[in-house]
Amino acid sequence: MYICSDCWNEAIKWEWQCGFCKEWNTLKEFKETKEKKWEIKWENKSLKNISNIKIKQNRILSKSSELNTVMWGWIVQWSVILLSWEPGIWKSTLAIQLWSWLDEKIIYISGEETEYQLFDRCNRLWIKWDNLYLLSENNLENILETAKNNPCDFLIVDSISVIHSDNHTWVSWSVGQVRYITEKLVEFGKSTNTTIFIIWHITKDWSLAGPKTLEHMVDTVLFFTGDKYDNLRILRTLKNRFWATSEVALYKMEWEGLVDLKNPWMEFVNSEDSTIGSSLSITMEWTRPIIIETESLTTYTKFWLPKRSARWVNSSKLDLIIAVLWKYTSINLDSHDVYANIARWMKIEEPWIDLSLAASIISSKTNKIIDKSVIFLWEISLTGKIKNVMHIEKRIKESAKMWFKKIIIPKLNKKITSSKKQGELSWKDKREHPGVEIIEITGVEELVGKI
Repeated sequence: MYICSDCWNEAIKWEWQCGFCKEWNTLKEFKETKEKKWEIKWENKSLKNISNIKIKQNRILSKSSELNTVMWGWIVQWSVILLSWEPGIWKSTLAIQLWSWLDEKIIYISGEETEYQLFDRCNRLWIKWDNLYLLSENNLENILETAKNNPCDFLIVDSISVIHSDNHTWVSWSVGQVRYITEKLVEFGKSTNTTIFIIWHITKDWSLAGPKTLEHMVDTVLFFTGDKYDNLRILRTLKNRFWATSEVALYKMEWEGLVDLKNPWMEFVNSEDSTIGSSLSITMEWTRPIIIETESLTTYTKFWLPKRSARWVNSSKLDLIIAVLWKYTSINLDSHDVYANIARWMKIEEPWIDLSLAASIISSKTNKIIDKSVIFLWEISLTGKIKNVMHIEKRIKESAKMWFKKIIIPKLNKKITSSKKQGELSWKDKREHPGVEIIEITGVEELVGKI
């Protein structure tokens, strides 16, 4: 078997180019050592009826409401959690701050930093010392023996890429070492009811490095994403065996560390002042509504081919909206360059911000200011009509909670009948928000008259 040293993809034969990442001369031969077993003993196991099984794990609440949100309320005891993203995103800082968010005993295994470096960071972050125990070690056997003789509730391994085992002939970072070390950590956590956090990294194509089986071995996979030029961080759940993966946690980087972003409504909006070429919409990060600002700029071009440029939004979406505006409205952009952007690096994949993007383009072309008290929600079709929006109730409720006075949405085929018990907005609730006007439109041609 051959392993790519760049993406860790497996191949049955050697080739000049990796078939997955297309890098050249990266396939290396991999031989996994196997122990010979001369005698195999079979054991008859007892069966259990599922009705007689009782839940024994404890549910641990943290002092970070955002962490509780992304974990769907709590951290399950004896679970194994994998935390990953690129270097410099503050993964270690997030792991260290668990000491402040949890009251349980925590052992922090540092394979990359010394105790003095961690001591200096803890001083800067004002970390309490009551439940804090450090161990700077790279040997797996020493780590497990220490944790066995010093029982703890949480074991943090930072990071698994520098941990090695004496029972394996391969060096650190190799496929065999990573797989073997993860197996032993999972076995230790399940047998001792210890919750284990493993810090790992990603490759250049934003996937987990190492063998793919690593994701299947752990219980939860967390991605800590963000931009190195911004102080906002998003904690996403890629996998969770205990609950759904439909929540995200928002943090802001401050001098004292990561702080919960409990009210993110204005964090993704540059200014409250109404300007030309700017409009607001609401995107859904899984089930969490977030207000975003779309910006557009249209300028006359002297060249025969106008330029289209988009940041943090799909360029094909921009081309589609421009084509629909040219076909079904009086907005002609065949001699204008069009630039589109999402404020604060928030990359948007969902199609339900089309109206906001179209409104900002119309505003820039006609030099009309869009009031920041207006929210635009819908998707544009190729026929110039609008489509219904998913999670429309949550988006309307989020708009009503803020200062917004108008919400432009598609004309629905059926009325919203969600109950107030679920915390969603019904048509009856519109009378309870006299300052909020919900405007329904059917086509993109009506949008020009609303700006």
